[in-house]
Amino acid sequence: MPSDRKSQLEHELDASRHENADLKKTIDLLSRQVYGRVMPGLYAVPPGADDLSPDAGPRHASGALRESAAPYRVSGPAAVPPDLPSDEVKLELPSAETKGMSVLAYESSEAVAVRPAVVSRTIRRAMYAADDGSGMSKAAPAPALFPDPSGGDRMFDASFVAFVTDLHTAGMTFRSISARLKTDSGLVISESALRELVLSAAEMIAPVCTAMVARTLPDWSNLRRMFEAAKAGGDWLADEFLRMIHALDELETHARIRAERSGGAPDDLYRERRAVRAESARIAARFFGRCREALPAQNPQSPLAEALRYAAEHENVLSAFLYDPELELSRANPETPVAGPLAVLAVCADECLARGVSFRAWLERTLVRLKQPDPPPPDTLFPS
Repeated sequence: MPSDRKSQLEHELDASRHENADLKKTIDLLSRQVYGRVMPGLYAVPPGADDLSPDAGPRHASGALRESAAPYRVSGPAAVPPDLPSDEVKLELPSAETKGMSVLAYESSEAVAVRPAVVSRTIRRAMYAADDGSGMSKAAPAPALFPDPSGGDRMFDASFVAFVTDLHTAGMTFRSISARLKTDSGLVISESALRELVLSAAEMIAPVCTAMVARTLPDWSNLRRMFEAAKAGGDWLADEFLRMIHALDELETHARIRAERSGGAPDDLYRERRAVRAESARIAARFFGRCREALPAQNPQSPLAEALRYAAEHENVLSAFLYDPELELSRANPETPVAGPLAVLAVCADECLARGVSFRAWLERTLVRLKQPDPPPPDTLFPS
């Protein structure tokens, strides 16, 4: 090769190196300004090619610097880094439910999940078909996915929503959670998007929380259920207390029937209640006296001991109906909503704590079940 031609090529190569180095510095600067760090995977190089600088990443086959094939998504708050760890889960039915069937295909979904760190998860849902060609088919339960609140195309798994909700319920602000996610995993998601995800979780579990609150209110209906559970467990003494609760309920029923015969006006009902509640007070006094008397002899962990403690601790509230004819014997109303989504979360978290259950694990399981086309009744989803 003529020396002047070689000199020209060396000059062009040197200029190219300087140009690429300057371009890399510019890209690094912009990356730090937008994301707080240099995005990984910004450069590509073919095997055996020389690096233009000691810290340069891989380069494209052409030798020119380029953006990664999977860059951060910057439209919307949920910017998922391309180097986020990945995993894969399969949703399949038990073999007993797919007898005579084979997996026909897997329906794939992508979502941000937590297990235990933030990961990019591929979820494969099994689709089954009958082996005999009858056309019968089944599908595994659909994954519990939440859309990106910013309107982006990214989905969030129930595990991620439960993780964020648990952090917020424990006292972290959405700003702190956003900063933690960015620092720990490079996931960029705005405070407003996190808030929307938590609110969506609270909205879903609100019926469960409402039913749970109704079950835990100091109320004769709840107390009756507790003694019935003790009796079902073989504790014969529970029947004595159930008979007294039944007697109170009978007096209230008779008062209501007589009031309806008199016209059914509120004043008629109040008058009839006053007429029976002296007898109700005598039964209630005997009931609470027996509770205090029987409690010390019980196994502290038994259902009967739990019912007796419940009665003794809430005697004042349970007795309030005796002195106010406008009050029902039982006031628990499963339709009464819990005020505000944050109250819903706090109630559920406290109930999990009281029962020795992980709130995050319970919430994830509950969200998965509630996301199904035919979710179970709320009172079957209490922490246990």
